[in-house]
Amino acid sequence: MSKLPSLQNVIKATQRTVLRFPLETLTAILGTIFAIILQEKKYGGPQEFYIKAVMSCSLCLILFLSVSLYFQASKKSNLLRFLSSFILGSLLIAFVFSFKKNITDVEAQEFLVLNITLHLLVSFAGFLPKTYHQEEFWEFNKQLFLRILTAGLYSMVLYCGLALAILAIEKLFGFEFYDRIYLYIFFTITGVFNTIFFLNGVPETNNQENPLQLSYPKGLKNFTQFILLPLISLYLIILICYEAKILITLSLPVGWVSYLVLVFAIFGILSFLLVHPIANEKGNLWMKTFNRWFYFLLIPLLGLLFWAILYRINLYGFTHERYYVLLLSIWLGVVVLYFLIQKQPKIKFIPISMCLAGLFSIVGPQSANSVSKNSQLSRFQSYIQKDKVKKLTFEQEQDFSSIVSFLEENYGVEIMVPYAEKELKPLLKKDKFPSDYKIMKALGYEYRSMYEEKEDTSINYSYYENDQTTVQNIHGFDMSFHLSDNSKFECIDCIKIENKSYSLYAKTKDYGTDLTINGEVIPLKIIPFINENTGFGSHPTDQKITQLIETDKYRILLTYLNVSGELEKKKKVISYYQIKVMIGVK
Repeated sequence: MSKLPSLQNVIKATQRTVLRFPLETLTAILGTIFAIILQEKKYGGPQEFYIKAVMSCSLCLILFLSVSLYFQASKKSNLLRFLSSFILGSLLIAFVFSFKKNITDVEAQEFLVLNITLHLLVSFAGFLPKTYHQEEFWEFNKQLFLRILTAGLYSMVLYCGLALAILAIEKLFGFEFYDRIYLYIFFTITGVFNTIFFLNGVPETNNQENPLQLSYPKGLKNFTQFILLPLISLYLIILICYEAKILITLSLPVGWVSYLVLVFAIFGILSFLLVHPIANEKGNLWMKTFNRWFYFLLIPLLGLLFWAILYRINLYGFTHERYYVLLLSIWLGVVVLYFLIQKQPKIKFIPISMCLAGLFSIVGPQSANSVSKNSQLSRFQSYIQKDKVKKLTFEQEQDFSSIVSFLEENYGVEIMVPYAEKELKPLLKKDKFPSDYKIMKALGYEYRSMYEEKEDTSINYSYYENDQTTVQNIHGFDMSFHLSDNSKFECIDCIKIENKSYSLYAKTKDYGTDLTINGEVIPLKIIPFINENTGFGSHPTDQKITQLIETDKYRILLTYLNVSGELEKKKKVISYYQIKVMIGVK
């Protein structure tokens, strides 16, 4: 009998949650259904709609929660709340469905940034229409964070329990469940149960009967004081020592130091927020010192951060990654300035400013996509306009190759055509999806990988025939086989041509291979041919290389498929080769 009231409480709590957050609950259920259908579509049928539907539901769920918190705090009508949610949700859905059929990395990045931005919106949406109290704001976000952890733990335990129960039924009773039932239970628990459980614990920000009161967990204090702050201090010492090294040696900062400074700053701000309510209490000297000096200590690191990222942008232009590093650097500078100038700073400034920065970067001419695209197109145009009489250096070709790769990968070849119509239009007529190597070759340059070294001594040639799309003229040839230097080839009476049997045998020699056909030895001088041919290099190529050998009785065509080795004293030392051999009997 004791379980019935507990069940009734669960049902009542669920009803209250659904009535308080109806759109959020509906969106979670729809997202779960779309995820299950998408899994089914993987085995046949279009997937594009369901992928974008799941993405839209994940964004709308967070947006609807932010709108609900705002309207509940302002105590305005639910009709206006639902109308606002519908309009804003429609804009989000339109944004997601504007993505390409095969979602690009840039679009996935935009989705991720928007997701983070909307999560930040949840942290302060309920405090926009009411008088701000620092302790209430901190307590609200603490409860949200703990509720996320609790919901995740409960969901994990529930899923493991149900999965083991199904497994037990299968093994003990021989009952066969649907083969993807475990996955669908996971979707249901994470999509529906986890969401409703989390929403049930979302506190009200404007409840007069049950106001938010600061409650600082002792475990959080110990974690921050004895683990997080010492780690932050260690990183700070390392970065300041590195900065001192730069000043002493007058050397340029390495590129990835920008990411290290940002990680330190973000974790430092997190620590600052965690200790904020108790930083000035007696007995918390370390926390008080950290709270007072943290933003002052960030100033020299900000200088290092701007130096590193602006130097790379000056050299290589904007990419999406460099854009966001610069944007976060500017945001960090604004936060430092705010907390140093304001006598009584409000911690809500941190999520609000970061949310606005995220929105700033998504849509418009100032967005990451627009700035990066225009920057690299400008650099592409500058290389196209260079005097081709003066050959590009290795470093310039490597830089130009990276620009072509960036534009082709994110926007397609078509975006480069207006800047090089004569070179690229004929290429697109032959190949709708040309490789970076082909694009560079059409522009009159060599493709250089970012990993390729100027004095690269490696030989790495590969040519692949696509048997499904390539039609090859084999007129004049009677037999074909593959030959490599590290495998034995022997064929006794393996083929008959005009009632005559043929036996073939291959033996590796210093110059290549001796091919024996019915007792007649034919030397295949492969190594000298590779050394004389400039097509065997260290960079990618689509060039088909063949070697024709003729005797009184046979016509032999060698098509090189793979060649690897090293360049030693201007001589190619070959360690491996694979060749397609075609033989015609005269």
